[in-house]
Amino acid sequence: QYIILENKFGWLDKLVGRATYGINGNVAKLNGPFLIVKDDNYNNSITNENQSYIQSPPNPSLRWERTAVNNFAIDFNLFKNRFSGSVEYYSKNTTDLLGNFSLDPTLGWTSLLMNFGSMYNRGVELTLSSVNIDNKNFKWTSGLVFGYNKNEITKVESGSESALDYYYGTNIRKGYPMDALFSIRYAGLDLDGLPKAYKKDGTITKNYDELTKEDLVYSGTINPPYNASLTNSFSYKGFDLSFMLVYYGGNVMRDVRAGSVMSTHPVYYSSNRDKEFLNYWKKPGDELDPNTNPAFLFGNPLNSSAKYIWGAADKHIQKGDYIKLRDLTLGYTLPSKLLKNYFIQSLRVNVQIQNLW
Repeated sequence: QYIILENKFGWLDKLVGRATYGINGNVAKLNGPFLIVKDDNYNNSITNENQSYIQSPPNPSLRWERTAVNNFAIDFNLFKNRFSGSVEYYSKNTTDLLGNFSLDPTLGWTSLLMNFGSMYNRGVELTLSSVNIDNKNFKWTSGLVFGYNKNEITKVESGSESALDYYYGTNIRKGYPMDALFSIRYAGLDLDGLPKAYKKDGTITKNYDELTKEDLVYSGTINPPYNASLTNSFSYKGFDLSFMLVYYGGNVMRDVRAGSVMSTHPVYYSSNRDKEFLNYWKKPGDELDPNTNPAFLFGNPLNSSAKYIWGAADKHIQKGDYIKLRDLTLGYTLPSKLLKNYFIQSLRVNVQIQNLW
């Protein structure tokens, strides 16, 4: 930390620069180099004897997850500390990432905690606080925090390269952010109400097995790279009011219509369903409406293909940005002169509402 300027120009109270470097470590807590066996709580149903199960297979190659962090920042105070803040840049390089990685099931486990790759994070953070009004009876203060983070997988152990593994859920793929989302290029419904998909060469298929990873499109990441919060606090005599607005954005998500497929006979549904399920293809010509869901698929040999193509269609990708009122607090502090006869130093009553909208 180094003081660059102090008490200059009549409005600059202090300007400070700081820089840090460090290495953080993270160790696997539930796995290790030895086989971990755990007693079951129930006896074997056939032999009626105690039984155990393998909680974690041995993995002698596990290493610490390490993150090297560089941080550079400027802190400032202005106008006799009525306005202050900081601007910060950070760079994090992580090696030997820990996580569950898919395995060949014939090895005995479908996944294993292992060091599967490397990634970097780059970002900026802005923090501002101000005293807007401050007099005998009334005070108003504000605070703003803004952050942006970009991350990318730079190395990853080879996993399945099938199209299904790309679009079914989120992905950790080299050259993309963590939790990347890939989608199928939707080509509408055919004359029988079955969803179609474009391949890279422009041809159309109704079978998800015919798609490769090259036929897919990258839609974005489900993790918001942008975040911000705005806080305002007001006080008047004994009353005080404060609220906090938060924002997250820059990410994507699949909307609920991605699951609106009648692939099972209604008699098997044991819970309420969204009314959107009823908006499915019923007769020729319905496919002309881009908002129509696939046809009733129960018993159809292309049931699985239709669910995968419709569920991963790029038409369902939506922006994940949102703003909400996270906290609203109203309080009152009783005057001390009313409390001293009861040997009470201070007393404050408040009402707090979280996630109001």
